[in-house]
Amino acid sequence: MGQYINFDASQVLIVGGRPHSVQVLRQALSLAGVKNARFVEEPQPAVDLLRTESFLAVLCEPCEFDAKAFILAARRTEGIRQPMIPIFLVCLRPRQQDVEAARDLGFTNVIARPLSAGTLRRKLRSALGQPRTFIATSNFFGPDRRTRAGHWNGQERRERLPRKVKVAASQGAE
Repeated sequence: MGQYINFDASQVLIVGGRPHSVQVLRQALSLAGVKNARFVEEPQPAVDLLRTESFLAVLCEPCEFDAKAFILAARRTEGIRQPMIPIFLVCLRPRQQDVEAARDLGFTNVIARPLSAGTLRRKLRSALGQPRTFIATSNFFGPDRRTRAGHWNGQERRERLPRKVKVAASQGAE
């Protein structure tokens, strides 16, 4: 995370959102050091822009459209210049199930409203400075959901073969 990221020369794409929330996002980005923010209301023009231009990141705030359709198009459409670009879901008071659903769809991270410039800068630096590996399967393309890879000291459970286990019957108090 020690690498320098030039936010000044970079452009961020904002997809969706109501006018007042886009204004807050632009102001927070500006305070975080990102001077160039491009706003698109609908997902299809945003996907078209991802085909032709390079962006530092995408902030998606779906209110009038389906976030699932956008993330699938942004990650899997033929001709996208940066299919591994950090894409953040911006939402008001996300619940754990919302964060897990966004993660399972392929979003890089979730940014909760109300947001601050510091939070936005930290999440951008984290996603760009230490990008997670991408997983590509027939039904998923996105960042690895395990954000703390390498911190596990135990046995890797995914490599273990299933085995039969005998469980001793518990004896009740007599």
